[in-house]
Amino acid sequence: MNATQQFAGRTAVVTGAARGMGAALARKYAENGADVVLLDLNGDGVAATAAEIATLGVKTFPIAVNIADYAAAEAAMKKVDAECGAVHFLANCAGISTAGKIIDVAEKDWDRVLDVNLKAAWTMSKLVAHNMIAHKVEKGKIVSISSQASKIGEDGNGVYSVSKAGMNMLTQVLGLELAPHGISVTAVCPGYVRTDMVVQVFKERGPLMGMTPEAYEKTLTDSVPMGRMATPEEIADLMIFLSSDAASYITGVTITSAGGKTLI
Repeated sequence: MNATQQFAGRTAVVTGAARGMGAALARKYAENGADVVLLDLNGDGVAATAAEIATLGVKTFPIAVNIADYAAAEAAMKKVDAECGAVHFLANCAGISTAGKIIDVAEKDWDRVLDVNLKAAWTMSKLVAHNMIAHKVEKGKIVSISSQASKIGEDGNGVYSVSKAGMNMLTQVLGLELAPHGISVTAVCPGYVRTDMVVQVFKERGPLMGMTPEAYEKTLTDSVPMGRMATPEEIADLMIFLSSDAASYITGVTITSAGGKTLI
């Protein structure tokens, strides 16, 4: 998708913006003319992403914050409201995983993954929706990163799968509830995407499956009909489309981009 200035004069809030798909999407918003608020627990990483995309001539607002902490997220959004006013786009990109059979996962790991992947998405959606409504934003967009694992459970990745299945239902309910306000809510379910997190998954889950990380990566990639992983930019392009006016009549749904993996 060619970058335009279609989002000029608008503001996007992107969580998980320090790296991976969040950083790629923040860059795409900026390429399309939007000012960008970047949220991430990794302060150095989010500052670096902000500095990079500021060279595109847009305003950037990096904020180091743990959005799994409701009070911290609320305080961050108060800063955003004071500094930027209306928010036009929210992209829930923050996410983590933990390797392990679901019957063996520790309670603290269950809580940590659900807090970051699901609770934080609810928190940010709630806070930004109230901002959009208060500022009478027309055609507000909430887009989130779910996963193919929300639709086909993954061995050794159960907690992540459960959290992303919750994301799908959160998207559906928010879509219903926010439609009267002109806010559309969608999510993308990527397959395997070449990010730092996925590389870490290979390292952690490979031995769990009795394989080296390299063999596990090959096994997963070979199971994709298109025979490769996606790039973060490919997923970001789809989320930019869902953020655009061209997708204004789409809400409450998840769209899979997994190279055909969920078909077999």
